[in-house]
Amino acid sequence: MPFLNTDIPELKGFDTGLCLSNLDILAVRQDRVSESVLAVLSELADAILHDAEGDPDTVDSILLSLQGIAEEGEAVAATHPVFAAVAPVNREALARMSARSGLYARLLLYAMIEERMPSPPIPRDGRSASSLPATVRGRIAYMPAAFADKAYLALSAVVDSPRAAATASFVDACEEVRSGLCEFCILPLENTHSGKLTAFTRLILRYNLQIQAVCDLENGAAEGQITRFALLRAVREGDFPAPLRLPPEGEPLYLELIHTGDSPSLTELLSAAEFCGIRLCRVDTLPPFEEYGEDTLPLSCVLDASRGDLTTFRRFLSLEASEDTVMGLYGSV
Repeated sequence: MPFLNTDIPELKGFDTGLCLSNLDILAVRQDRVSESVLAVLSELADAILHDAEGDPDTVDSILLSLQGIAEEGEAVAATHPVFAAVAPVNREALARMSARSGLYARLLLYAMIEERMPSPPIPRDGRSASSLPATVRGRIAYMPAAFADKAYLALSAVVDSPRAAATASFVDACEEVRSGLCEFCILPLENTHSGKLTAFTRLILRYNLQIQAVCDLENGAAEGQITRFALLRAVREGDFPAPLRLPPEGEPLYLELIHTGDSPSLTELLSAAEFCGIRLCRVDTLPPFEEYGEDTLPLSCVLDASRGDLTTFRRFLSLEASEDTVMGLYGSV
């Protein structure tokens, strides 16, 4: 067909061959731009690693400085040692990183740094094997009940030498972990009737806990009613969570976080996740929590990270979404 099939008057009569030819030219130019950007970012990644001497914390510090430079302009950039080392390269790289579409360039840079400074695979969290007293190791606090007992039996399967510690309330179970008397506690997270049980989300935030594993139990009293329980432990400052056990091949490894604020936006957060091969499972709106202020409506995001690049996404979260709260990295039992 020699002409475009369109109802738009301005396009009627345009030669399709000419349009396709123009698209081919644009595609070639795009490829050249992409190759140029990749070369620029690659040289910048090498400069950063050279300046940081491979130290991960120094790498993060330089990346944060470069983000500030990109926002403040070249006058500040000229004083930075990394910028001074390869000024022409960094000037173009910073322009790319600070542009409206700069997220993609920044993620490419993070990924290149990870490739040049490889991290080990996601480890099993081995804290219980070495860093806790024998009296605490494997102790799981929970409030006994028929349903909770089933959750304990399911979730204790991922704990080495588990031991139950009965408590009078869910708050007491959290207190046992905070006080260092127990390594874990069990709380319900959600059910098919009420959705997210936000009272327990508040407890998780208040006691600075992270989800280590979840199990779904069917309520025999009501057909189709399912409650999700979580095994949680205290967060060590500065730690990105590691699962107690990696799920079997083909089963999801969930990364759950609470997203707040506009920087980054939810769109940028999910775009970064997609870049890293991390798939969105669900997003829930939560009520205001005192931890985030009364005017903030936080979002609970659950992502499937089983086939994703967690090291690059972790760097993105730490550098660009530091106000978001990682609730856990876990599998289902």
